[in-house]
Amino acid sequence: MGALENNLQKFLSKEERSWPRLKCNYFTECSDVHGNRWPCKIVDISHRGLGIVLSAALRKGETLSIVDPHTKAIAVWIENGRAGLRVCN
Repeated sequence: MGALENNLQKFLSKEERSWPRLKCNYFTECSDVHGNRWPCKIVDISHRGLGIVLSAALRKGETLSIVDPHTKAIAVWIENGRAGLRVCN
């Protein structure tokens, strides 16, 4: 039983998420607080956030409105045309 617990603990320490990411390929639109609007693709979704691909310039901390599913989210990281968004409460 000790080996199983050790392996489980190693796995859990690598994965900091409390909710799993679900992969998807969903096309929608998003907009910033200035009303600029552009297409984006949601590539994964979890309980607290979204992973998106977009061509627009985005800054960390920027708030976006996602058209469908209708939600507001904050950019927590941006890298190579991808962004991780945290859903606002």
